Amino acid sequence: MLKYCRRSVLSMARKGKRGKGDLFFDVIIVILLCVIAFSLFKVASILNEYQKGTREYKQIAKDADLKLEENRLHIDWKALKKKNSDVKAWIYSKGTVINYPVVQGDDNSFYLHRLLNKEYNFKGTLFIDYRVERPFDDFNTIIYGHRMKDGSMFKPLVKYREEDYYRKHKVMQLATPKHQYDLKIFAAVTIPARSSMYKCAFGTRKEKEAYLEKIREKNVLTTDVHVSANDRIVMMSTCTYEFDNARVVVYGKLIEKD
Repeated sequence: MLKYCRRSVLSMARKGKRGKGDLFFDVIIVILLCVIAFSLFKVASILNEYQKGTREYKQIAKDADLKLEENRLHIDWKALKKKNSDVKAWIYSKGTVINYPVVQGDDNSFYLHRLLNKEYNFKGTLFIDYRVERPFDDFNTIIYGHRMKDGSMFKPLVKYREEDYYRKHKVMQLATPKHQYDLKIFAAVTIPARSSMYKCAFGTRKEKEAYLEKIREKNVLTTDVHVSANDRIVMMSTCTYEFDNARVVVYGKLIEKD
């Protein structure tokens, strides 16, 4: 009888120990499930943001009655300006996702994560540096855009460092309410985010020539596009990851169409 009681006590003790262990593992499993659920929620939220941004840009193009005819962008500027008076241009690159309105705000932060309707979205809007006084009339107009993981916005710019890609996409189209342009790509460089290359104001011809020389020194492309201080250029910038706060910049020469 005494032996039986001892076995019963030991058996209960062992069961108690297993219960505590089971409880510990149950807690771990619950925590892991919560982490997985939260991660899935975050991924779903990001995908939803991407899809929302894509739908919005498709709707904008539809509302603006966007058409490419005879190598010209036909846009209902009145309808586009009604959506947002900050719109300054439309940029298009055949065979790529680049087909977007371009705005200019009061700073370089507002449109980083806001669509044309000014609602928050990861994709943001392509925007001109607020320091540019006369977009596309000044010597250098800077346009910023995100490098999105779904391949949208300015993601294609990173490919311009490859000669083969450049040969297939030498010219973009750019339109403003008053003018139509070919944007002939002539350089691709990789620079820090705080580089002095992000320059808008040029006082003299000598400053412009010195700036163009800096571009030539950093350029990884071989092109036949001649650019001088008399020309107007567009500097398109997006993120890259060769080093901390790195940026890919693609330069194009504006050629006004007749």
